[in-house]
Amino acid sequence: EMRAIAAAALALLPSQTAALPNFHGCADDVSSALDYCDESLSIDARVSSLLGSMNLSEKIYSFQPQEVYGNLCGTTTGQVDRLGLPQYTWLIETNTNVASACMEEGKCATCFIGPMGMGSSFNKSSWQAKGEVFGNEMRAFNNINWHRTTNDGNDFIGLTGYGPNINIVRDPRFGRNSELPGEDPLLNGMYATKMMHGMQEEDAHGHPKMIAYLKHLTAYSTETNRGHDDYTISPHDLWETYLPAYERAFTEGKASGAMCSYNAINGAPSCANDYILNQVVRGMWAPNAHVTTDCGAVANLRGDPVNAPSDEAAASMALGGGADIDMGDTTMSYALENSVSQGLLDESQIDAAWTRSFTPLFKAGRFDSVESIEWSTFGKETVSSERHQQISYEAALQGQILLKNADGTLPLAKASKIAVVGPMALDPSKYLSSYAADDICYGGDHHCMTSIADAIAAVNVDGTTTSAQGCDIDSNRTDGFALALKRVADADIVVLAVGIDNDVEHEGQDRTDTALPGVQEDFAQQVLAVGKPVVLVLANGGALAIDNLVDGPAAIVEVFNPAVMGPRALAAQLFGDENRWGKLPVTMYPHEFINQKNMTDYDMALSPGRTYKYYDSTPGAALFSFGHGLSLTEFKLTCSDEAADTSTKVTCQVANVGEMDGDEVVLVYHKVSDEIREAADHPIPLKQLIDFERVGPVAKGAKAFQSFAFTYDDFELVNANGDKVLYDGEHTLVFSRGHGEEVELTYVVGH
Repeated sequence: EMRAIAAAALALLPSQTAALPNFHGCADDVSSALDYCDESLSIDARVSSLLGSMNLSEKIYSFQPQEVYGNLCGTTTGQVDRLGLPQYTWLIETNTNVASACMEEGKCATCFIGPMGMGSSFNKSSWQAKGEVFGNEMRAFNNINWHRTTNDGNDFIGLTGYGPNINIVRDPRFGRNSELPGEDPLLNGMYATKMMHGMQEEDAHGHPKMIAYLKHLTAYSTETNRGHDDYTISPHDLWETYLPAYERAFTEGKASGAMCSYNAINGAPSCANDYILNQVVRGMWAPNAHVTTDCGAVANLRGDPVNAPSDEAAASMALGGGADIDMGDTTMSYALENSVSQGLLDESQIDAAWTRSFTPLFKAGRFDSVESIEWSTFGKETVSSERHQQISYEAALQGQILLKNADGTLPLAKASKIAVVGPMALDPSKYLSSYAADDICYGGDHHCMTSIADAIAAVNVDGTTTSAQGCDIDSNRTDGFALALKRVADADIVVLAVGIDNDVEHEGQDRTDTALPGVQEDFAQQVLAVGKPVVLVLANGGALAIDNLVDGPAAIVEVFNPAVMGPRALAAQLFGDENRWGKLPVTMYPHEFINQKNMTDYDMALSPGRTYKYYDSTPGAALFSFGHGLSLTEFKLTCSDEAADTSTKVTCQVANVGEMDGDEVVLVYHKVSDEIREAADHPIPLKQLIDFERVGPVAKGAKAFQSFAFTYDDFELVNANGDKVLYDGEHTLVFSRGHGEEVELTYVVGH
């Protein structure tokens, strides 16, 4: 019967009615007469009515991907004509923009800097604004029948967006680090929470702008052998490091669901992991969380580590283990019915997965009258609006980090003689993170993007700006050295832009080395040897080991993946027109780290430790530490508290004592006494981020105040069993700007 339904659908590659949004239901005579389209009923009653109208084959066909619609990874689930139920395409990426084709010149989805840059801002309101942009544009594309890459009937844009991706940056070699906001669970969890709030903002009738999913649940940070890889992770590490970002995003952010990851944890693949998906996500955080697999993850179950003996067994492992939709594959589509007949699954389990799949679509208004949805007025004018572009530009300013500024090298003076050289100086196509967009510029190229060299030239008014590539990102060619070095010799100051792009790190490919690839370091050393002041600009996803380039440059700036707005923002900040810098969301390890820590070792505390929580905190051990970041002005931080029995309120004063307006970030860490460490039978972080706020802009000579409130619950540690425990003894709050003075306030628990 399943194949008969598929055959009938060959003629139904979706016809889009211009008056209705993509995939909109309850819009014909057949469906409008049925209870599932009766808006006076509750959503639960309507979902139940539609489910009860279907036989098993129809249920499976309507919520598992069908190859008749073309591209399987887009995951188009089937229509049921006799019930007036349209097909639906699930997968639209929403990590850096809403994946879509450009509509015309200047009308492409708003593209943000890479997520690592977004994390660098430590700005909760910026993250929520990014989510609002995504929600607005997703709904607009859906309203006006827009599509992703082609208009062939199977890539129209629905209401379900996949992103943000919030695994921690566990290892700098991971090929998909450019998709992640940082190495800290609180940072990543808050980033996701605020994005969820913006993406899923509801109208007066409870319709969210869109339905937002997290990626990739969980502990996904190795590409080698992915899909069949299995990692040993202790309960302590699971609950202190690999789960908290998702917990916050579900409990506080109200994420609709998640895409489960390819990897296995302690023998259980993430997409068939009853403990993670059923017991934790649904049992503890979000009872109705919708889980879809990464593309092909169910078929992977036929291999290591579980070696399912049949497609029916693989399908039952996945659905029984908590995965609802088999994205990008038809294993579930064709095997689920047999799984039931063979007794591997009960039909009620399919009903539950179907219900979790359809309920968010009902809530979003897919089966309601268009007039009842406030967001139905969003159209072409919403996309890439002036406000959206300004939000993106503000994010770009705040996502760049001033790592070093010796002798006041920055800001640069305009009307200067500047040479901009290096493999990242001229080609803006190299500035994008993975999953940045389907289209960046109309026509499919990068003509609407600005290079770092051109952006600097535009701001260097009445000056001379020359440029040269010098070398490739990853080759042994040196024939470009001579011209670039001549440009350097003729200039008064040099901007040297180096880094890596998606050819070096990407989905499916980890880096084997964290040093600059090719001949970049050799080129950089020759530039430095000329003797001119050098501003080193790093453009990358995963952090770079620049051990031999820390001392030479007069200034160092990290821009991660600057995308569309980043070059203009960089130029504004280099010349001091803006002063909105961020802080490092990762540790920049020395090159030796890759020889000290195996890529497949997921233990956080084992020497030399991973992330700022466990890595050597001796000054100079890291090239640059998590949270580090300077400003073109000077700030002074003071804090005072009002302590109660089991809580405290702290007010911090951020005084701008320098010569420019600027932003600052206050990071709040928790650390414990040596006595607590000695008494515990599990790892304890050197310190752990428990809150943060971005402050500013603060005018020169002015003061800003930021309050923080904590209870002793915030002092809890994760024990060996993965449980949170409050230890008696001294607990200290550390208030930091990432450099310079810190304020410590100590509290005694239990005495």
